[in-house]
Amino acid sequence: MTGKQVRLKDVFTPGGQPSVTYVSRDHLKLEQRVREAIARGFAINVVTGPTKSGKTVLCNHVLSQAGHSISIKGGQVRTEADFWRQIVYLLDLGKERVRKETGSSSGSLTAGVRASLPLFGDANVAGSSGQSRGLERSVTYEVDSQRASLDALVSSDISLLVDDFHYIPADAQKGIIQALKGAVFKGLSVILLAVPHRAFDPVTVEQELEGRFKHIEIPPWDMDDLLLIPQRGFHALNVVSTDNLNRSICSEGFGNPLLVQEICSELCIRSGIFGRLDESQKLDHNLLEEALGNIAQSKGFPKYSKLKAGPDARKQRQLRSFRDGTSQDKYSAILTAVASVGPKSRTSYDEIRSALQSLLMPSSMPAKHEITSALINMSRIAREKIEGEPPIEWVGSDDTLVITDPFLLFYMKWATHHEAPGSHTPSP
Repeated sequence: MTGKQVRLKDVFTPGGQPSVTYVSRDHLKLEQRVREAIARGFAINVVTGPTKSGKTVLCNHVLSQAGHSISIKGGQVRTEADFWRQIVYLLDLGKERVRKETGSSSGSLTAGVRASLPLFGDANVAGSSGQSRGLERSVTYEVDSQRASLDALVSSDISLLVDDFHYIPADAQKGIIQALKGAVFKGLSVILLAVPHRAFDPVTVEQELEGRFKHIEIPPWDMDDLLLIPQRGFHALNVVSTDNLNRSICSEGFGNPLLVQEICSELCIRSGIFGRLDESQKLDHNLLEEALGNIAQSKGFPKYSKLKAGPDARKQRQLRSFRDGTSQDKYSAILTAVASVGPKSRTSYDEIRSALQSLLMPSSMPAKHEITSALINMSRIAREKIEGEPPIEWVGSDDTLVITDPFLLFYMKWATHHEAPGSHTPSP
């Protein structure tokens, strides 16, 4: 490496704040909309977009240029007290303060006599008639976290960003929004980040906020914008990549910039590239599948496993025999079928049924009502047992399964399901 050492993690930053590979998507005017919201003030701004779609990266980038700001992670907030404690810590406000109080006393007092003074309570005073004496003492008191936080944010013109606001419990959300309302009236800039279906939570928990609520929606990424990530990153590392390879990387990212960042990073690691090269090196397209398989081991499995487990069963489920000699229950079989036809963000019932017929022995084929019942149950699990935006939804009116989570799609495509934890093997 020559000059300043450029490390791989400085270029591709899955889960971090990118610089070299930051893509502003200027044609959508997203930075401008966030910048205008901060400048306008007097509102709680809610920025929404799909999971890991770049909401945090965008807002952090704009806020870093707009002035002083602090960021709170909603996933670390369980109570109102947690929220204000985090702000106190970030602003270094401390738990206690010391105040100096001064005053004077006068009158016919004998030296050494203990007198009770209205301002200071009991105090030792000395002197004679007609004399006055200055008094001073230090008073230590505990800081009110909420009041101190709001005062500091407003007086210092510090913007407040709350990431994953939807992770904060509803009762805590209500108290936080009610407290922020007065500070917003004084000019505090507040940005809440949330998934699309939780965009109106702030209004739901505090009806009076409706007039001070602004919504900014982050649209999905298109291929041209995603391609800028590998193009800029590989160039910074002095790595040569073809347009076909870059497009393959972006296609496997399911429209998600974080996944594209991670695929690029993993492909470099598989190629032995850990920083900028002195001499250019061409990437091997054949290493892409290995990189994708490695990434799949840490993406999507927790959600997949909950969906695969299905609802609590009162009795042991019937195993369905696959043509390859393995067996799985109905929920696992349906997910395997969905994966085999893509997986895609939208899969019709007919596609799922056709895939099951190809995968299962005829005697193990579930009836239509069994398939739709399982899909309805998985939708309920997605809403009730998985935090954040539900990763799947069965739209009965359209006979379509919708998968919104790119990590779940990625796992379903690249993980080896029959070897995944919890899979069944045929009985001897």
